Amino acid sequence: MLETESLYELWETLKGYIPGKDRIEAGEMFIRQCDDLGMSTEEIEELIDGDEVLQVAMDRYFSDEVVDEDYDDWD
Repeated sequence: MLETESLYELWETLKGYIPGKDRIEAGEMFIRQCDDLGMSTEEIEELIDGDEVLQVAMDRYFSDEVVDEDYDDWD
């Protein structure tokens, strides 16, 4: 797994090529990949410290996850 600093540097580099209107969605994909790599929410929080786009993306990603889990319980 890449070091967290390398992951953040990758995001910072790519972010400049992503149109502003698409950054939240791209950020959610970035957060999903971090989650899929097995990073804890605490590790992801530390990684995105200070990045507003990634904070919004993380909030959305994990709030969607909670809603999905709640929905599964209704079946």
